[in-house]
Amino acid sequence: MLYITEADLRAQFAGGAPESYAPPPGARLTPAARQYLQDLKLFCYAEPDRTEAPPEPARSTGPKPEQHTHLNAHALVRKDDARIALRGQIDLLEAEILVTQTACARLNRPEFIRPLQDALELARRVLGCEVTGAPLGAWTLNGMNSVQVRAASHDPRRYTGGGHVLPDAAQGELPALLNRLRACVRRVEVQAVATFGGKSDTPERCDRLDLIEALNRLSSYFYVLQLQAIYGEGT
Repeated sequence: MLYITEADLRAQFAGGAPESYAPPPGARLTPAARQYLQDLKLFCYAEPDRTEAPPEPARSTGPKPEQHTHLNAHALVRKDDARIALRGQIDLLEAEILVTQTACARLNRPEFIRPLQDALELARRVLGCEVTGAPLGAWTLNGMNSVQVRAASHDPRRYTGGGHVLPDAAQGELPALLNRLRACVRRVEVQAVATFGGKSDTPERCDRLDLIEALNRLSSYFYVLQLQAIYGEGT
């Protein structure tokens, strides 16, 4: 259960309070958060029920230890916490996408910039939903939904004009960069499973299948783009 605290709201409204507020689906407001909204005279759309929420966590009064970082507006964790590690992996993925986009311009392959922008925006959505606890919702990559991306990676001849291939330096720089993105996002997916997957006694449990599925499809998507770059197909 995700609880929205007063500290969360203060951080969210740092740039100015909105005219109304809607909690993320399935979230609950703590009593202090609800009172804060009332003090601001904000109308709350779909305000959660009055289910008893945990008390606001105590706030640290001393300096933040260098080996700790903020998990959210009110909780400190060690920098090797699984969720912090996942955020770092997504951050690296976003950086790699940006590098590949700049290479597309240099290599005179501008037709790949927008499809890569779709991947960048999905990665940022995954990160945002991990931080807030909100559901990811529907998404597309270059006009393809989850099912279509999976189909394209399994039957590339239909979508790219050629079959499966192994990476090779002779294919050129852009396919190599796209293959690196494919490998990078697989590492992010492994970290996501380690973060949200079940323990050894409950291996079937997974708390954020929406995020893990999106990461899996991003890997497939980069493979499809890699094949398109090899075969010279437009995107």
